[in-house]
Amino acid sequence: MGYSINANLLGIIFGVIFFLIVIIVAIILYRRAASKKQLVKLEREFAERFLELKIYLDGLPKAKERVKIPFERGLKAMAEYKLDEAIRYFNEALNNAKGTQLVVLFNLIGLCHFNLGKFDEALKNLEESARLSEKFNDKQGKVVAFGNIGLIYQTKGDLDKALKFHEEALKLDRGMVNKQGETQDLGNIGLIYQVKGDLEKALECFEASLKLDKELERDKGIATKLGNIGMIYKVKGDLDKALQYFEDAKRLNEELGRKEDVVIQLGNIGLIYQTKGDLDKALKYHDEALRVSKEIDYKKGVVMNLDNIGLIYGTKGNLDKALLYLQNALDIQQKIGDKVEKVKQLSNIGLINQTKSFLDKTLKYFEQILRIHQDMGYKEGIAKDLCNIGIAHKTRGELDKALKYLNQALEIYKQIGAKKEIEIAENNIKIIEEQIKQKSG
Repeated sequence: MGYSINANLLGIIFGVIFFLIVIIVAIILYRRAASKKQLVKLEREFAERFLELKIYLDGLPKAKERVKIPFERGLKAMAEYKLDEAIRYFNEALNNAKGTQLVVLFNLIGLCHFNLGKFDEALKNLEESARLSEKFNDKQGKVVAFGNIGLIYQTKGDLDKALKFHEEALKLDRGMVNKQGETQDLGNIGLIYQVKGDLEKALECFEASLKLDKELERDKGIATKLGNIGMIYKVKGDLDKALQYFEDAKRLNEELGRKEDVVIQLGNIGLIYQTKGDLDKALKYHDEALRVSKEIDYKKGVVMNLDNIGLIYGTKGNLDKALLYLQNALDIQQKIGDKVEKVKQLSNIGLINQTKSFLDKTLKYFEQILRIHQDMGYKEGIAKDLCNIGIAHKTRGELDKALKYLNQALEIYKQIGAKKEIEIAENNIKIIEEQIKQKSG
């Protein structure tokens, strides 16, 4: 079942993988608020740095003309994001295809439906690809189908089903000594564990994937995993380790010319300094990230860094300037029709309003976000929201309510092992308990 592909066709194949610049959590959240058009736009941007689609062509590039011609036309249409046209060509090829060629074509049709946001159709075709791979004893076809089925469930937010398929794909890839497939599977499994709050398992997967990427000299994969590992250490509260990984990821992305990824790592480095309390250094990195984002017209980067700069000014006590940056970020989000980060902006505006004593509006923002995160099962987000609500109640003088929310947040932070957040929550609880004691005394 081996195959060779010429350089032009290889270029088309790589063009098939659509890049996503948000994590799984953001996708799940976005599906609640976005229009169909907005959702399709988001999902077609699946990034190599997060989820890796599996492409498998078997012997189709060498098939007979009546299969090969519509197949190649379908690939070209797919690369140009003419997905309905691609589906028509692949279906034309299906009429004359046989054996493992059918496995490939149903997989490609499934990927087209996936990128159109038609998950049920995608699932139906990928499951048919998996069934046929079993029939024809096509192990490579099976692992590809299983991996992509896992991605569909991952995108839909059904993480347990996604994990099942990715783990089965990993088992098959290891059985075939397919190291590139193995590192893709490990990366996707790591993301699932990260969202589920199992940071140790996520870290184990990312480190194993990084080792394989280095062995295979997959520089883009290496850069991605460095960033993933940095994020795990950030959540765990090991800021120095996180900083080291983010800086390494930034350097490698600069060498590779991946400017959007450079922006992301500059932002991550800025957030580390922000957490450390070095606001001037944080501002320097976010300003640089904002500059690069504008230079390459990376609107999501512009929004992220306007947001972070606004928070820094809020921490510095310049609340009017903070609100100016945050509102600017929110305005751009609305113009580009991307509501993924809108929840984040609302949350940050809520924090500034809290500081300005607009507590009713603040609680409204935080409670709205909490409900979304609870529906998603996103533990880290839930804990942050509970903390924010608790602090708002503390500011209002409602100490018993504040204590209740902070204790709930603390319990979740302990579950996911977020050391820095545990320390902050415990300090706030201690202060409130002392205030309650003084009032009752």
